[in-house]
Amino acid sequence: MPHRDVITWTSLISSYAKDGLYVKALAFFSEMRRLEVEPNEMTFSIVMTFCSKLCRVDIGMSLQCLVLKMGFFKQVFIASGLITMYSRCGYMVESRQVFDEIVEKDVVTWNSMMASYSQKDANEEALGLFSQMVNNNRNDWKLIVNCFTIATIFKACASKRCAKIGKLVHGYAIKFGFDLDIFVATSIIDMYSKCDSIDVARRVFDRMKKRDLVAWNSMITGYTQIYFGEEAIELFQELQIEGFAPNETTFSCIFKASAMIPDSSLDRCFHSIALKYGCLSDVFVGTALIDMYSKYYALEDAERAFEDMEMRNLVSFNALITGYSLSGRYERALILYADLLFRILRPDSFTFAGLLSSCSVHGKLLEGVQVHAHSIKFGLDSNLIVGNALVNLYAKCKLMERASEAFNSTTAPNAVSWAGIISGFTQNGKGKMALYYFCKMNKSSEKPEEFSITSVLKALGSLAAVEYGRHVHAYVMKMGLESSVFVGSALLDMYSKCGIVEDSVEIFRKMLTKNVVSWNSMIMGYALNGLSNESLLLFQEMSNSNVLPTCITFTGVLLACSNAGLVEEGQKYYNSMVFDYKLPPSVEHCTCMVDLLGRAGYIDDAETFILNSPFKSEPGLWRSLLNACGLYRNIYVGTRAAEKCLEFEPHESATYVILSSIYASKQLWDEVRTIRSLMRERGVEKEPGFSSVEVRDDMY
Repeated sequence: MPHRDVITWTSLISSYAKDGLYVKALAFFSEMRRLEVEPNEMTFSIVMTFCSKLCRVDIGMSLQCLVLKMGFFKQVFIASGLITMYSRCGYMVESRQVFDEIVEKDVVTWNSMMASYSQKDANEEALGLFSQMVNNNRNDWKLIVNCFTIATIFKACASKRCAKIGKLVHGYAIKFGFDLDIFVATSIIDMYSKCDSIDVARRVFDRMKKRDLVAWNSMITGYTQIYFGEEAIELFQELQIEGFAPNETTFSCIFKASAMIPDSSLDRCFHSIALKYGCLSDVFVGTALIDMYSKYYALEDAERAFEDMEMRNLVSFNALITGYSLSGRYERALILYADLLFRILRPDSFTFAGLLSSCSVHGKLLEGVQVHAHSIKFGLDSNLIVGNALVNLYAKCKLMERASEAFNSTTAPNAVSWAGIISGFTQNGKGKMALYYFCKMNKSSEKPEEFSITSVLKALGSLAAVEYGRHVHAYVMKMGLESSVFVGSALLDMYSKCGIVEDSVEIFRKMLTKNVVSWNSMIMGYALNGLSNESLLLFQEMSNSNVLPTCITFTGVLLACSNAGLVEEGQKYYNSMVFDYKLPPSVEHCTCMVDLLGRAGYIDDAETFILNSPFKSEPGLWRSLLNACGLYRNIYVGTRAAEKCLEFEPHESATYVILSSIYASKQLWDEVRTIRSLMRERGVEKEPGFSSVEVRDDMY
């Protein structure tokens, strides 16, 4: 082999490194050292580069020793290379030690260290280093700052959501002309977008004299991140008018933006444009496409997009599983999960959250339990996202003990976790436990938010625990949440259910903003407390305020008519709901109408109404008619109503009791004995009544 000098060796090593053959290049460097050929600055720079690519920090440390021995440490670009090499291998302490040992630091040195911190998301350290650089070179710091420095600091500010420092650096950038650089301007847009200052980001974008595709993508991404879908789409159209060809990043964002607006016709339009530019082969674009179609409930299109993907990763599977969960198609979600496992992909927390959500939609407990078992197998059952999904599943399946276990197993529950468990107990009629967890949450580091407060107020209303309700009200005032329309509506609903209508009215009148829920709560509150005239007057006021009533509004109105015996008015409101507002009648509406007619003595009309309603198989309607028959001692209709009730609910004791009373009122004692004998045969026992009382903040 002819003699090779350091230049020949360096050139050989460099050529292999450029081709990505780092192991081969490293072998030649070792051979060079074995032949005692001394490396020069260029050799060290090249070898440090592929050491970082291979994460061979052991060789990097040997290089550092050799650099010190040969006196090359004073070469700033060699020292900067060591900083980069250590940081890319994850050795930030060693990287900082090299930086601190450099006596004379130039812009490359500072930038290398700041970029290293930024790449490792050590953004506080990056900002601290920038501050140190400015303080150490107070008189001439601008001489060692370039566009890369400023862009790195903007990135750190964006990650820390630190708008205050970002604005200061922006001022320096304008003063010294760095903001004219496209790279810097794009970093400024990204920083303001992530710091919730999208208007400032847009002004920076509009003032740019030259823009590249990265700048356009940064602005579109900013709009997408804060769910400004229409603005993102408008910018996408401008981008094409300006002659730019969108890339994979553009389409990933625009698919997300499209899913935010109600017009589903745009999704296929954007799909075709992506197809035109040949961007659909990208895994991120394909995943965003699946997500977009899923949110429009176009599952066939989502499945087709999934099948068309050349490569799929875990995020792609998760996107389609989430789509299935949104539509409640738990079978398809579980089949896809099996396919995921077959491809030897490891599920993550989002996989299990999607699967559990799909099971909870239809209350599929058996399948949900199996998914829970798999989450335990993969060590994710205590994950926050999975834990919240488990609480939701078991609450929907009315297994609150299991929901509590899942909640207690969750690592560091957040506001969503607490809201989920409190809401679960409330929905399952366990108000005391909802209150217990609310108090427990208040004692923890996680403070209650709107959803938790509304849930516990609903529980207190069902318990008629007014003193506890006042405590929560005081807490709401302390936290400044009284102005929230949702909390305000929950408060007035709670006071109404506790029979303190005057407090409900006071809250309602003080609410600065009222939505249809607020009006409904107050209308229903009046109706529940027998204040029928006030309820109907408030409905008129609501109509005059141009607030469209909902099905719940008319439930309150019809209940008010029923309580006051206003038959004609009730029929008028029912017809208005169906024909004027085009609202389909519900079981509650029909029950109110049967109750209204029955209480007023129109027994035959009430029966005819049931037979003509879409809910003739609903036992609640027949029970309401049976109650009216008991009131008016109508044995003929009462017998027919009781037969229907027993057909649908043979173990409901109230039916036997009312029918027996009707027979007794007519002195039909044989029939009375027959009813009581039938109760004994079927094992039906009359349920005793009960009441609760609140004494010194305790319920008895």
